[in-house]
Amino acid sequence: MTEGFDIGLASSGAMLKRGYSYVVANVGKTVAIITLAVSALVSFTEISFASLGSESFTSTLVMMLIASYVMYFSLEDAGEKLGRESERYKEVSERHSELQKRIKSCDVARLRDFCTEYRRAELEYRKESMLFSLGYTSEEYEVYLRHGEMTPKMRKDLRRVEKIKPAELDTAILTSSDKKQKSELKNPEASRILSMIIKLIPSTVCMLFTVSVMISVKDNMTAAGVIEAILKLSTLPIVGLKGYSGGYEYVTNSEISWLETKCRLLDAFLKSEG
Repeated sequence: MTEGFDIGLASSGAMLKRGYSYVVANVGKTVAIITLAVSALVSFTEISFASLGSESFTSTLVMMLIASYVMYFSLEDAGEKLGRESERYKEVSERHSELQKRIKSCDVARLRDFCTEYRRAELEYRKESMLFSLGYTSEEYEVYLRHGEMTPKMRKDLRRVEKIKPAELDTAILTSSDKKQKSELKNPEASRILSMIIKLIPSTVCMLFTVSVMISVKDNMTAAGVIEAILKLSTLPIVGLKGYSGGYEYVTNSEISWLETKCRLLDAFLKSEG
């Protein structure tokens, strides 16, 4: 009986993940459908805009902005969690952890030298690439650095090359994990209250605002009033979907790519060390 219940929970969890992934993959279509439905609904009404300085406009705008921010960041966090549950993220994260464990304390100095040399070579590569794209040679860039004679346009273009900065890369960045490493000897009771207070700050701000809001029911609610309310609320699911897909794409694109880069660099260092 218990085994069947556990299997049911597992299958329902897998179905939810598939459903979330389907929503993320079809955010553009969903937003388009919502926009089309609202546009069709509004087409049956006469449209007018409230004056920007009116009290009703300001209060409605503030309320909708706060609701949009809460909706966006809540679902953005949910999208990131879904991205970190993907097989690709887990695979890359495990690979980085394995490489990280192979770096010993005696390797830190050589790893620091490796990072310094890599930053220098990578900076040189980016400068050469920009010189090529702008149509200049390395010799012309050397003349610029020596304050030689050249046209104002050449000086302006080559100044862009000079401003390129080296990438941020050191041993801490290369070996750091996205998961916070906590010592098993640290007592969580010491920071529990402070952590709870920090987590309550956004909820407290929202509560202060919602308590100060005074709501009165509209008399003689008409079809136009209902359509107006639907139009105002239609932005919230769109903002929420954008936040959800944004969080998911951040993890599956940017964060995974960064982890893969760190894996390649650590692997290159270990191979250079034999």
